[in-house]
Amino acid sequence: MNVELLRSSLKRAKDENGGLDALGLRFYGRLFERYPTVKSLFHTPAEEQQKKLMASLGAIVASVENPQKLLPFLHAMGVRHIQYKTEDAHYPAVSENLVAVLKEHLSNEGEWTPELQDTWEQALVAVSTIMMEAANRPELFREELKLAGYDEHGFRETKAPASNVTDPKLEPSFTIGAEN
Repeated sequence: MNVELLRSSLKRAKDENGGLDALGLRFYGRLFERYPTVKSLFHTPAEEQQKKLMASLGAIVASVENPQKLLPFLHAMGVRHIQYKTEDAHYPAVSENLVAVLKEHLSNEGEWTPELQDTWEQALVAVSTIMMEAANRPELFREELKLAGYDEHGFRETKAPASNVTDPKLEPSFTIGAEN
């Protein structure tokens, strides 16, 4: 997987074709068109949900080479998605949808290449696999989540984490394009 290509293409998505808001809104619009059965899983308006998605995507891309930061973040997301009733079958749909809207978004003002396609697909398979592992066996990750400042349901605890495993870049205030 080409990490620099992930980073540069996400930065392009931020800078091109209406930015991340447009990308996120298109993601949910297409998701609900192509996979209408998942719409009932979402109770937050797309305008709010897309901001969470883009912040998470930015945090993942920023930390892809730092597994001690990335893994607890992805495990927490996987555990959190239990309560949202996410099923293993939903992950490939979300991945396919994200790659499709990235392709649309980046093709409008630039180029989408087979290498971009492969890189994003590889990254999303890895993310999905890690999240599903945690969602299917949350008990295996309780201690890690606790040390990283998450509760047993994958949400941030209000008190400070027990260790310095996490990083502020993994919080929703993350800025795409920032260095690790």
